[in-house]
Amino acid sequence: MEEDYYSLSGQSILIIDDDDDLAKSIKFFFEDHECNVKTASNGEDGLKIFLDEGADVILVDLNMPKISGYEVISYVVKNFPLTPIISVSGVGKIKDAMKAIKQGAWDFITKPIMNFEELEFAVLRAFEKAFLLKGNNNYRDNLELMVADKTMELELKSKQLELLVRDYKIAKERAEASDKLKSEFLGQVSHEIRTPLNAILSFTNLIKDGIEEKTPQDFNEYFEIINRAGARLIRTIELILNISDVNANSYNYKKENFDLVEIINEINIPLRFKYKNKNLAFNTIAKTNQTDVNLDKFSVFQALSNLIENAYKYTNKGEIKVAIFEKEETQVVEISDTGIGISDEFMPRLFDPFSQEDQGFTRKYEGNGLGLTLVKRYCELNGIRIEVNSIKNIGTTFTLTFENFGKKEEHFREEYIYNTK
Repeated sequence: MEEDYYSLSGQSILIIDDDDDLAKSIKFFFEDHECNVKTASNGEDGLKIFLDEGADVILVDLNMPKISGYEVISYVVKNFPLTPIISVSGVGKIKDAMKAIKQGAWDFITKPIMNFEELEFAVLRAFEKAFLLKGNNNYRDNLELMVADKTMELELKSKQLELLVRDYKIAKERAEASDKLKSEFLGQVSHEIRTPLNAILSFTNLIKDGIEEKTPQDFNEYFEIINRAGARLIRTIELILNISDVNANSYNYKKENFDLVEIINEINIPLRFKYKNKNLAFNTIAKTNQTDVNLDKFSVFQALSNLIENAYKYTNKGEIKVAIFEKEETQVVEISDTGIGISDEFMPRLFDPFSQEDQGFTRKYEGNGLGLTLVKRYCELNGIRIEVNSIKNIGTTFTLTFENFGKKEEHFREEYIYNTK
């Protein structure tokens, strides 16, 4: 019957966890709901039980001996894609949970489990999704059901993102004593999540309501809006996770030798396409034959990417220029634009988290106020000195001074490395 997927009674549940006490507690809880529960203390035994006896849902710890939870998830997703699998991760290990979700886990629960009703809800939600997927599996070629699948997938991802933001919000509120920071966080992140989420839900509803009346061109426009809104959500979450990683001192810093001009051009290519309607000139000027640095490539790339995209975002006409030169035995990168500039009043709060000069729901430029905070932290990680000069309605220049750069010999570069409009 249709309501069966809402009931735990008679369902088969497999618990794979090397914490015997936790496994027993979960087992007793579901047995009280008339479930058939099996347990295993490692991934190898868990997979054997699953292959021999099957299971309607799997709860798996991520870090275990022999075979890890990630390997269990990969195997089940690849070979039994309609079997719900829920990861169980330690408290504060949101990145582990995100990794499990990317591998194909349907949901995640964090330890310690203080409220078993939350676990029960996650299992019921997995049964509901499995029921819907199995019901639609025979109609993949039907356009209406393909759109319904896409809608359900987007709604599930949106719920997962909402849960992540909720968890981060709770942790932030407990950690910070400042009422001002709390209110700014709630306002900015709420806006950044709610606005694209509303777009996703509105246009997916339009698609469902008008599936028989709309043309393929209408669907393309709707899905383009959905994709833009989804990308905005993902960027917000990535910024939150990245700054949490840095603040928790858990960032994996890895030095390597790389060329600044190469990564600047790599950053500019997608941005030039994204902001092509602005018709801005972009120049990379190297006044030195030495453009290598020996630092953490990912964090330097992210810092430069944020600064260059900000230049594109806040410049409506004119040009963006990136200059690379040596000064007093240091390497200097200057990113200049002819954009809207920054007021003197806002300058002291420029790198504060969740801080934006243009506040409120009527602001012209979207964003969550974390980008420049992350730039500052990444510069600190790499020993890069960052300075800002700006004149309102004239433009802005960010100056990054690198103390540690490579010594690879090479021929002098052409002065104008990249020039496009």
